[in-house]
Order: sequence, then C-alpha cells, then structure tokens
Amino acid sequence: MIICFDLDGTLVDTEKWIVDAIAIILKKHKLKITKKELYAHWGEVLHISLKKLFPKLKKSEIKEIIVEFEEEREKTISKIKPFKNTKRILRVLSKKYTLCLLSNNPHSTIDKILKITKIDKNLFSIIIGNDEVKRPKPFPDEIYKAEKKFGKKVKFMVGDSEQDITTSKKAKVKSIIILTTPKAYWKHLKDANYLIKDINEIPRLIKEVN
Repeated sequence: MIICFDLDGTLVDTEKWIVDAIAIILKKHKLKITKKELYAHWGEVLHISLKKLFPKLKKSEIKEIIVEFEEEREKTISKIKPFKNTKRILRVLSKKYTLCLLSNNPHSTIDKILKITKIDKNLFSIIIGNDEVKRPKPFPDEIYKAEKKFGKKVKFMVGDSEQDITTSKKAKVKSIIILTTPKAYWKHLKDANYLIKDINEIPRLIKEVN
C-alpha cells in the first residue's frame, strides 16, 4: 500500500515560520492581507496565491517577493519542529507500507527541513517537490508521479489543508487530514474522507478502513 504525506503542517509545525515570513515580506512591499485571506489560500504555492490576492502585481514583482520570502524563511528555518508523534509513526508505518513525501516546497527546501527536524528521509521511498512536476498541488501531478514510479495506485494522501483534499479528489485517492491548523480554518476541511487530530491515529485508522 502506498501512503503519501504532505510536509508543512502535516509532519512538521511550519505555520508560524511561514506566516511570519509572509507578513515581513508583504509589509516591505506595502501589501496587506488578512488572516482570513491568508488561510483561504493555505497550502498553495506562493506565486499562485499572490496572483489571486494581488492581481495587479507584475510577474517581476511576484518573482522578487518569492525570492525575498525564501531568503526570510532561510534565516529562521532552525525554528521548525516536527509534531510530537511524527518520527515514531513514520517509523511504524514505513515497516508495513510504502511512504511518499509530496510537498509544495522545492526539493532543496524539503531536504533542509528534514535535516533540521531530524526526520530520516530514508523512511520515504520517494520525495517529490513542486520543482519536479509541471503542476504542483492542488493538481495531482505529484501523486501521479509516485504512482508511475511504483506501478500501482496510491491509497491515502495525508495532509492538513484544503489543497491536499483537492489533490486527493483529483487523483481519486482517500484523504486523511490532520487538524493542525487553527479551528477557524477547519470549515475548509469538511470534504476530507477522514479527519484526525493527531498523526498518532493513522495506524489504527488504516487498519480499520482496510
């Protein structure tokens, strides 16, 4: 069985890291965004969110913001921590199932996050970043790439955002959403196949549904 995992907000706590970096860079460019607007686009690739939120921005301006955003995140990447049960549950699952890591971060950033949080990248049979597919999540290209590598269908996509749910639906796989985001955002997650509060619940859930 193949189980795909999102990274940010699913395995590691990156919410404040991302929000703080966005706030600093948007303020620098005199752009305003509410928390409601921010979470409405949670999990999207930044350049897509910027196009939707600030349609008057030029491509060159978006590119500049993205570069500065990544530079700001680089400064504070050491603050990222894995969620409490992440490492243990990944080890447990990897003994029985094929695990894949799919992220809207570039592969180089994924590697840095795994290194900082001391999550063993060898637990994943394949790691796919947004720079390795034509269309990142919420498109299903990352799941399709994993399926092509292993020659069989992905069973579950584990994430924390509406983007992960949409990706799962398009790829016709079951979504497991971990409720790590603020409660105000949970209304966006009602279409998930399964909602859980902790990654610790996944082994039992998989056993029950199978």
